[in-house]
Amino acid sequence: MSIQCVVQLQFVSRDPAYPDPAAVSAYADLVIADLRSRGLTVQPVYTGAMGGDVYEVIRQLAEAVTTNKEILAAMISGVLATIVSTLADRLKGSKLSSTTPPFTIEVNIEHVRTEMTVPEVAVPEIDPEALLRQLLAIDPELPAKISPDTKLNIKVRVPAQRGRS
Repeated sequence: MSIQCVVQLQFVSRDPAYPDPAAVSAYADLVIADLRSRGLTVQPVYTGAMGGDVYEVIRQLAEAVTTNKEILAAMISGVLATIVSTLADRLKGSKLSSTTPPFTIEVNIEHVRTEMTVPEVAVPEIDPEALLRQLLAIDPELPAKISPDTKLNIKVRVPAQRGRS
């Protein structure tokens, strides 16, 4: 059975009190271009609200899945790991100073939420099995809540660029 995985990907300022929409949009543009080059379909989503760039990332998973846990594993390895590793790769190429606040990546699947800090997530490379274990540790019943219609939500909190004029 082939399933279509849809992920809502949102980029927001890390500190809402001091937003940097230019940094958020610039970073989002780079990541979206990277995701498209890796074969993912990315579409902007109009939310009617201000506060960040929102996209839907769509990918057909051509894996034979029969259980909810296999659907969850396919979503994580086929889409979520690709997105998170793209974010990490993009950060590896940037010049972050030791005083730059970290990026955070919030993952929410069926109200099970976990947060990762980048650049810590960049090394070692993203391990889909470890991410699955982390989510299952938070909610062992998560596979029972998963279906092919489940939507993953990822929020990337981008720090403001220091030294901008």
